[in-house]
Amino acid sequence: MEKRSYNSQLATRNGYKDQLIHYYNKGIGERSEIADVVITKDLISIIEKRYKQLGGILPISKLDITKQKGKRWKLI
Repeated sequence: MEKRSYNSQLATRNGYKDQLIHYYNKGIGERSEIADVVITKDLISIIEKRYKQLGGILPISKLDITKQKGKRWKLI
């Protein structure tokens, strides 16, 4: 039972990581296809906070971002 909840937490954390990478690539002020919202610093801050609460490590490496979404990396 305990292992199952760990896997669930890991999947959730990975989802937040993917979401952050998407937001970093799109950039602040752009509309996200994930949630159909305008990406803001506050939105990213909330997602980063939850990602860290689940054991994620920030900053996410630029290499991870480039590998997943291409060349559209924008600094926040």
